[in-house]
Amino acid sequence: MLAKVKQKDRIKVDRFVIDKKGRTIAAIIDISEFNRVEEMLEDVSDLKAINDRVSEPAEDYEAYSRKRRAHKRV
Repeated sequence: MLAKVKQKDRIKVDRFVIDKKGRTIAAIIDISEFNRVEEMLEDVSDLKAINDRVSEPAEDYEAYSRKRRAHKRV
């Protein structure tokens, strides 16, 4: 599933690093921009984890807690 990238979600590049053949090999971004991109990637990772587990059967929190306590080692 591909989604359109909104203007506000695009990475703001300060400068590009070009090799001797004129190819772009790197981009220089501000640290605050890096932090914003890192947060977006964490959000995408979280959404993927949720999507991967959506087919798993639901479990009541109390039942899950009882099962965890029963297997807890002292």
